[in-house]
Amino acid sequence: MNDPMNRLTADDDLFLKLHHLYPNLINTQIGWVFEKPFPKEFWQTFTDHLANGFGGRRVRKTRIPFARPWFDRTLVEFEVQEETEPVPADQYLDWMWRKGDIKVDPYTGMVGGVSIAPTEDGGQIVIFTASHIVADGGAGLVALHDAISRQNAGLRVSWKDSSGKLVGTTPDRGAWKGHLADARHQLKAAATGIRKAYQARNVAEPPRNPRPADVRLDIPGDWTPSVCIVDVPMADVKRIAGEHGGTPNGLVIALTTGLLGRSGRATEGQKVRVEVPHALRTGLDDPRANATTALPIQVTYRSGGKVDLKEIRSEMRRAGLAYKDSSTIPPIQHLQPIAMMIPQFLVPYMARAAKSPEALVSNIGPIMQTIDTIGGQKATKIVGRPRLGAGPADRFRDAEAGLNIICMNDSETMTMTINGCDPDRYPTRESLQKMIVDEFNEWGLTPTFWGC
Repeated sequence: MNDPMNRLTADDDLFLKLHHLYPNLINTQIGWVFEKPFPKEFWQTFTDHLANGFGGRRVRKTRIPFARPWFDRTLVEFEVQEETEPVPADQYLDWMWRKGDIKVDPYTGMVGGVSIAPTEDGGQIVIFTASHIVADGGAGLVALHDAISRQNAGLRVSWKDSSGKLVGTTPDRGAWKGHLADARHQLKAAATGIRKAYQARNVAEPPRNPRPADVRLDIPGDWTPSVCIVDVPMADVKRIAGEHGGTPNGLVIALTTGLLGRSGRATEGQKVRVEVPHALRTGLDDPRANATTALPIQVTYRSGGKVDLKEIRSEMRRAGLAYKDSSTIPPIQHLQPIAMMIPQFLVPYMARAAKSPEALVSNIGPIMQTIDTIGGQKATKIVGRPRLGAGPADRFRDAEAGLNIICMNDSETMTMTINGCDPDRYPTRESLQKMIVDEFNEWGLTPTFWGC
């Protein structure tokens, strides 16, 4: 039978399990700065559109073994948090981080919200935060694009007439038949996955470097990842990339590799594994909350702005071809149905062996321009980023976390959000800023820091 429910994918399940282990570990944030403020009532309507749209979803479970959880409509409304104290321009980033600490209950649908505050120059700063359980970057854009379009058109809040209809629901009758069918499907998928994993036992991904343990700072209490948002002229990015035989995306990867080297995470001539997200979303009617994979490439670190952009182009081409070839899929990818069957009480033990990327670099290009105008007013600035929650420094050390970078651009400016996730290599924002200035200058780029 056809299953009418929108079942969680392996990635959705992963973020759900991580939430139970580390609440609010990863959220998706998109922020705007406007020259003129909108009233709170305007943002409440906007937030109502969001709550009834693509991101307004909750997780439901069944007691039938192996049947996957599914998404249903949220039971709660998203909150609009208003502050009246003006936010200085050099505190935008800290304000965004504080407002990202939202209450999350995936089983009621309390998974997102909007915060607003005046700016010192008479404008307004706005931030939308959503739990990664219900929205990766692509899903966040789908939700916002729909809400903004409906708000701009003056349409009424509606679940049936908006992207909310893609969330799915629970049928009044026959749900248990769907659960039984899904359980059978998952058992078959697990058996197929084991067989394919065995067949792919000799397929290996590019190796990652272990985190050097020779530097260990005294960091009491919880540590917050060091974050900078950087603007560089798009014309300079294109020119420098072209001069080195590469692309703007390749230049960002080279800059990231250089930052790893400057911090001591990579040594001269060492190959660094960089994860490059690849969108799997098939269009605006794709109902998945998380639809992204990562293509691993290897980049040789060379100091002095000498990372080879041609090598990066070649590696990106190789990774893209490998992804399309089923014979080169590594065993772990085939075992996702097994991973979904792991009970929550085993997750802490599994997490001890899990590793974060040495570097993750995502370039979403100019797509943010599709959501930069709300209520007839174009934002003077729009930024998007993953918000990484604070935690004990040893958690980041054990996960061997490195750098997480997302960049976007319009015709004039490339904006990069750089997250330093190693507490000993990027202990403070100031230490990360110095490395950014030095590395960018090596390439002939002059970074301008935003919001801090």
